Amino acid sequence: MTRSTCAYLPAIDGMRAIAVLSVIIFHLDFLDLLPGGFTGVDLFFVISGYVISQSLWARRDLPTGAYLKDFYRRRLLRIMPALLAVLSVSFMLSAMFTPQFWLSELIDSTGLAAFFGLSNFVLAWNTDTYFSPTAELNPYLHTWSLGVEEQFYLIFPALFFIWLRYRQRVAIVWAVLPLMAAASLIVGAYQVNAAPLSAFYLLPGRFWELASGALLFQLIGTAPRFNRWAPAMLAAGLGLVFVGLLFANPGRFPFPWAVVSVAGALLMLAGIVLQADQPPGALQRLLQNRVVTYLGRLSYSLYLWHWPVAVFLRWTTGLELLAVQLLYPVLVLALSAASYHWIEMPIRTGRSVVQRQAWPAIASVAGVTGLLWLGAQWVSTNASTLSLSQTRDSYTWYAYKHYPQEDFETLDDPRLQGRQLFVMGDSHTAAYRTLLKLISLKLGVTVVEYEQGGCAVASLIGPDPARCAPSREVQLKQIEARAKPGDVVFLASLRMPELTDRPWREGESAMIDEALKELNDKNMEAARTDAERLLQRLQAAQLNILIDAPKPVFKAAPNRCSDWFNRMNPVCAPGLTMERDQLERLRAPQMQLLRQLETRYPALHTWDPLPLLCAGPTCSAYDANAKPLFFDSNHLSGHGNRVLEPAFTAALLKIWEVPPATE
Repeated sequence: MTRSTCAYLPAIDGMRAIAVLSVIIFHLDFLDLLPGGFTGVDLFFVISGYVISQSLWARRDLPTGAYLKDFYRRRLLRIMPALLAVLSVSFMLSAMFTPQFWLSELIDSTGLAAFFGLSNFVLAWNTDTYFSPTAELNPYLHTWSLGVEEQFYLIFPALFFIWLRYRQRVAIVWAVLPLMAAASLIVGAYQVNAAPLSAFYLLPGRFWELASGALLFQLIGTAPRFNRWAPAMLAAGLGLVFVGLLFANPGRFPFPWAVVSVAGALLMLAGIVLQADQPPGALQRLLQNRVVTYLGRLSYSLYLWHWPVAVFLRWTTGLELLAVQLLYPVLVLALSAASYHWIEMPIRTGRSVVQRQAWPAIASVAGVTGLLWLGAQWVSTNASTLSLSQTRDSYTWYAYKHYPQEDFETLDDPRLQGRQLFVMGDSHTAAYRTLLKLISLKLGVTVVEYEQGGCAVASLIGPDPARCAPSREVQLKQIEARAKPGDVVFLASLRMPELTDRPWREGESAMIDEALKELNDKNMEAARTDAERLLQRLQAAQLNILIDAPKPVFKAAPNRCSDWFNRMNPVCAPGLTMERDQLERLRAPQMQLLRQLETRYPALHTWDPLPLLCAGPTCSAYDANAKPLFFDSNHLSGHGNRVLEPAFTAALLKIWEVPPATE
C-alpha cells in the first residue's frame, strides 16, 4: 500500500462542492444555468462508492463482526445526526407555515419514511416524478438519494469484505461486483420506459453508480499514485460532468444520461487519485482551493438544508423576490455550517464510549431516531395545534367530515327511507365531504363516496383520463350491484380550466381567451362522448344523475395567500377575486353541453352552485363575512360546503319528490 492509499485527498472535496452546488442551482432554477444540475447526485453516488471502499480497505484487518459493526457505527454517526435535525426542524416548520392540503399525506409519508432511509420507496410509489411541479412543495424530496445510499450500505460492506478476504485466492470474487453493476445498469435501462419512477428512485436501477466508484477503488485505489495521463483524465472527466450538467434529459434518466455523468465522475476521481503523490496540476489546484474544499466538507449539510429552506421560502415569501434570493444562500450556508460544526463533527469525532463503541452507538442512534420519528408523527397529525396560519381553523377551512357544530333538524320522510347517494369524481368529491356529511345526518340517507384525485368524471372540458378507466369501471360495477332504482349518483369534478400559473399581467379577458382555447372542438366532442357513455349506463340502471355545474375558479389560492407570511408571495399577486362575467364566459361551453345532455337524458339533473358562491358582479374566494368559500383556487372550504348544503339538499329532495321540511 502506498503512502496515500487512505490519505485525505482534498480534490475529492472539490468534486463534492461541484456536485452540491449543481444540485442547488438546479433546484433554484436560477436562470436555467444548469438544466441537468440534478446529475450532481450521480457524482455523489460515485464518490461515495469510492470513499466507502477506501474506508473499508483501511480496516481490512478487523475480524468480520468487528469490521461490520465498526462500519455501521461510523455510517450512522456520519449520516443520522444532521439528517434527524433537518427532518425534525422541517416537520415543525411544515406544521407552522404550511396548511394541510392535498399533497400533505404524501409529504408527511415521505418525511416519516426518511427517518429510516425509505423515502425513495414512498416517492417511487407515487404518481409524480422528481421533476413535476408538485415536487417543489415536498421538503423531504431530496432524501430519496440518502435512501438509495443507505440501502446500498446494507449490501456493500459484505461484498467488499468477501473481496478483501478472497481476492488473492479466488479469482471469481473479482467478478461479483462488476456483474451486479452490469445487472443494475440493465435494470435501469429497462425501467426508464417500463417503470420510470422505480428507475429514478430505487436502488436496483442505481446500484451500478455507487458500485462503479467501488470498482474504481478496486482497480486503482491501492496502485502506485502516478500516471502521466492523470491530468488529462481529470480534464476529460470534468468535461463529461459538465455535459451532463448542461444537457442531461430528465426523460432519459438514469439511462443513458447517468452513464455520461458517472463516466465523468470516474475519470475525475481517477485523475485525482493517480497523481495524489505528485505536485497538483492547475485543475487539481482549483479543486483543492480552500473555499472549494470547505464547501465540499459542508456538502452533506448543504444538501440536507438547501431543499427544505427553498420549499418553505417558496411556499411563504416566494423565491422570486430579490431580497429572498439574496437571503437564501446566506441562510443555507449558515444552517449548513452550524450543522457541520455543531452536529456533524462533534458527534463523528467525539471520544465518549457511546460514540466509539459499536453497540452503544448503534443503539443510541436507533433510540433517538425512534423518539424523533414519534415526535414527527405527532406533529404531522396535530399540525393545527402548531400552525400560525388561518387554516388552523380546520372547521372553517377544511372540507373534512366534521360533525356539525351548529344545531340542525332532521327530515323524517318515508320516501327517504333506504335511499342512497353515490358520489363519483376527482378530488372535488372529497371537497364536498362536509356537505355530504350534513346530507347524511339531515336526510338519513346512505352516502357512498368514490373519490380518486385527478380522475374527473364527465368533466365537460375534455375526455375523462384514460388511466382512470379500470378503477372507474370497478366503481361503476359496485354502484350497479348496490344501487336501487331511484337512487342518486352525484358526479362531482373540476369542470373549468384552472387559472393559476397564468401570466395575469396581460389582463383577465386575455387569459380567459387563452383558457377558452383549451375548450376546442376536439376536447368538447371527447367530453360529450365520455359523458354520454356514462349517462347512458347510469340511466339504464334506473338511477337519477345529479351533476354540479362548473363552480368559480381563481387566479390564486386562499390557503396560500391569506396569512401575514405569504401575502407578499408573487403567486398571490393576481388576487383572490374574478369578474363574474369572465367566469360565465369561461363556463359557457360546458353549460351549453349540459343543456344538450339534459334534453337527451331525462335522468340527468343539474345543480348550479355558482349563484350562491358569487352573488354579485365580482366573485371572491371569501364571503361578505370574510370567511373562506374556497380552500384553494378551485376546491371548496368547509364553510363553502355549509353555504351550499341547503341548495344541494333541495336539489336532492326535488329529485326524490320530497317536500322540504318547511313546507
